[in-house]
Amino acid sequence: MGEDNPEFDTGRRKFLQASGAGAVALSFPGAADAEESETETERGATITEATDATAQNVQQGGIFTMGMGQQPKGLNPLSTSSAYSWAILDMVYDGGTVVDPVEFEVRPNVYTDWTVEMPEGKANPQPDVYFNVRQGLTWTDGEKLTVEDVIFTYDYMKEQEPGRYASTIQPIKTVEKASTGDWDVHMKLKKPIGTYASNQLAVPILPKHIWSNVDSYRDYSPTENGGPVGTGPGTVTRYAQSTAIEVEFRDDYPLGDLKWRDNVNKLMSGGPFLDAVRFKIFGSDSALQQAFLRGNIDSVYSTINVSKISKVKQNQGQKLVPGYDTGFGYFAYNMRRQPLDDATFRQATSMVFDDYYWTERLQEGYEFMGDFVMPPGYSAVRPEKASPNAKLLESPATNAFEFRQKEPGVPDYDGIKSFLTEGKVIDGDSGNYVGKQYPGTLTGVTGGQSKAKHDYSFGPVQSQVLRQKQGVQEEIRVNGKTIPEIKGGPLQVFIYPAKDTPKLAKMSARWVDMMQKLGIPAVTKVMTFNTMLGRVYSQEDFDIYPMGWSDLSPFATGTLYNIFHSDNADDHSKKEGYDQKNTTTQLNNAMGYGLADAGADDLISRARSTMQAEKRNQLARKAVERIYLDFPYMVYGYDKLRWPVNAQEFAGFVPQIPGPGAANLSVQLMQIHQSGGGGGSGNGTSGGNGNSTGGNSSGS
Repeated sequence: MGEDNPEFDTGRRKFLQASGAGAVALSFPGAADAEESETETERGATITEATDATAQNVQQGGIFTMGMGQQPKGLNPLSTSSAYSWAILDMVYDGGTVVDPVEFEVRPNVYTDWTVEMPEGKANPQPDVYFNVRQGLTWTDGEKLTVEDVIFTYDYMKEQEPGRYASTIQPIKTVEKASTGDWDVHMKLKKPIGTYASNQLAVPILPKHIWSNVDSYRDYSPTENGGPVGTGPGTVTRYAQSTAIEVEFRDDYPLGDLKWRDNVNKLMSGGPFLDAVRFKIFGSDSALQQAFLRGNIDSVYSTINVSKISKVKQNQGQKLVPGYDTGFGYFAYNMRRQPLDDATFRQATSMVFDDYYWTERLQEGYEFMGDFVMPPGYSAVRPEKASPNAKLLESPATNAFEFRQKEPGVPDYDGIKSFLTEGKVIDGDSGNYVGKQYPGTLTGVTGGQSKAKHDYSFGPVQSQVLRQKQGVQEEIRVNGKTIPEIKGGPLQVFIYPAKDTPKLAKMSARWVDMMQKLGIPAVTKVMTFNTMLGRVYSQEDFDIYPMGWSDLSPFATGTLYNIFHSDNADDHSKKEGYDQKNTTTQLNNAMGYGLADAGADDLISRARSTMQAEKRNQLARKAVERIYLDFPYMVYGYDKLRWPVNAQEFAGFVPQIPGPGAANLSVQLMQIHQSGGGGGSGNGTSGGNGNSTGGNSSGS
């Protein structure tokens, strides 16, 4: 699916080609039923339990080879949000804190301990955060990590304002050496941030002796200057961006020995146990999948194409590691453009998106139908939690915008046209909309619109794209004009080359075909993932585009702020860069959501500044449902992840965690070892975590 991580590691938001721990519960619907329906052979091909090995009895060494379908977009940690880049950078850089993928607890890392003090009796309190920096850590070039490196990191980010970390750094007022002897560093916040420990304290630490010589982070290429250099376990020893990258692991990595790892179910300390990880870049999805099935690589990034799952189960030594989606696949609308600025129009387009064809036919049941901008595994911050009778993913309030069909596979075009011409909008009030009963909001919020912004009508076909389409009888008018008359051409739906995401390309073409039959002049426009990143996030020059997020925060607030708050949307008031049209800072809210009347800014800001976990979750649920009703995104699915691995030569794989082969790939690489040591393959039945991506990761 898609990947860019908005809070979790503060900046580990990753773009994917669209293919308080007690307050966070991981709940994955359907998992038990799926296991019960599998045959003994199928269960034997799935790793259901973590290894029982310890650091003392695993076999050290070996090179684990990962395949990728996309090349990384550079290795500059301040500028790239590519999930494929961060698969590498996660092994080079360390944050002050980490969130473990099993219990979702904030754990010590570069920082050993921390605390926050809230000033009393002030209307606008500015919290004081204190923390200590671990001694004995070294950079991968041999220099020692110091407190000065930590302070420099925050100062440099405040000065440079990289878009990737803008929302994390903005609330920080100052960072300096602590005046009290009990602490190393004092961070002053401008306002309360309830998730400061997993956000502000989790930024990757930069070496001062290198980055102090970098005048502009945008112009810096670490791979051309002997880097990247971090405190992590890995050093990039080979970097051929379009073919192969190799990361060698050092023998002495103190953070791998932290004992909290042994106290977390499924994890163990002592890693990494491998000599290196090698990333091989393939030119197409087909070549990548075949390379794994033939045994030429040990795994693929993220997940296997669903059409290949049966072959993996049949191949000796190959197994599947099940896991939870940490994000979702989506299509986003540019709300700066008519008629995409209207919730009525956006909602209507979703009603001709055949969810059933996508989830059951193309994805063969290995995908949940999409709804909210929080995946089902993060149930504590989803709206269903607000209603005692609402079942996860099943409540009618979660599928208000699903496919409206007159007969199987055929949209109710007349009903959807009436929805448009009558100016309706699903805003949270109960009612019958295009033949489907909507029970009303789960959390009590309402959408930003209660009626259509524009007047819609249908008349004779005028646009060339629809004249060429057989069977189209009418064309939509927006305030009396056709869409090409308004914007100079038909709506463009960006898609990736079919060789990269064949199923998503097929689904996108089907969606556009149904929009055309509805009377909307729309076309597809093919471009590569990296080209699309520029068009969307640098220029905001798009109508509709597909991508995905992964490694989202289970605490929600950072994710919501980074992607959906208007602070992170370019209003095009600042003119700079080559085109003199907008700011050159890449901001995650490419849709412009919240710049006009629709938005969830207030709910997001309140949730973000709430220190008490359950109250914060309540506000987050409301914000999530408000975004759902405003519909800047059409979330089309959540993957039922199956990460394919070479379990004949390697063991130690960690199952049933979010994003086992993507968002939490770095966790896996700290655990994987050669299978010749103790503990077996880790297979419980046969003896033994916004990065952005393009498209749906399970073979789209």
